[in-house]
Amino acid sequence: MHTTNTTGTTSGKSPTATHSPATTTSHQNTTVHPTSNSTATSPGPSTRSPHPEPPPSPSPSPGSKEAIGDYTWSNGSQPCVRLQAQIQMRVLYPTQGGGEAWGISVLNPNRTKAQGGCERTHSHLLLSFPSGQLSFGFKQDPLQSTVYLNYMAVEYNVSFPQAVQWTFSVQNSSLRDLQTPLGQSFSCRNASIIVSPALHLDLLSLKLQAAQLSPSGAFGPSFSCPNDKSILLPLIIGLILLGLLTLVLVTFCIVRRRPPTYQPL
Repeated sequence: MHTTNTTGTTSGKSPTATHSPATTTSHQNTTVHPTSNSTATSPGPSTRSPHPEPPPSPSPSPGSKEAIGDYTWSNGSQPCVRLQAQIQMRVLYPTQGGGEAWGISVLNPNRTKAQGGCERTHSHLLLSFPSGQLSFGFKQDPLQSTVYLNYMAVEYNVSFPQAVQWTFSVQNSSLRDLQTPLGQSFSCRNASIIVSPALHLDLLSLKLQAAQLSPSGAFGPSFSCPNDKSILLPLIIGLILLGLLTLVLVTFCIVRRRPPTYQPL
């Protein structure tokens, strides 16, 4: 189980606390969406309702390509970490009614700045934007010849509808996600990272390489995530079975059309 250090800061009432749950708020660098199950309330202000289930992580859509960012950090002239993805956060926040709700916020890559650091077996990517920052820490495992995400920190200010908290601070230093062979890039339609029970990070249309990038910064050979492989395997098996069925039918038709042979008396 991952250990997390989570803190939340509140001060007074949220500036957008009067928005209805159906409102979509546009910030300088993010678009905030209340979820369809974001109306969980308790019978009284002093009673907390059970945690609502997090909304499902969506699949990337063709119309969301403008939200895909391409972030690279170089050690001098040598690129050492590159992340390409649409980044969104799912946040569990307390509401005015004493309950909790999930909100979704999508990062705007046009207002996001990449910084970082690279050492021998560690690399770090820091994404800063007007309302906060995301920090990714990667670690190499020489024994397995792999690199993986081992650290994640989020500092974020966001106003969700009916929220009484709008500052979120979370860090997790015991992750082992996005594991990839050295020299290869991690590719996934949707990679979700549980930074804490109250904050999930979704990386849609993800391509990532955190070690042994080429001097040009181009991604290495693609290593697909388990979710993508689980989708491809049934498809491959289905195509093989379809090919075998076609072969059997063709053979049967050829045998049926062959003229009968007669032995002379």
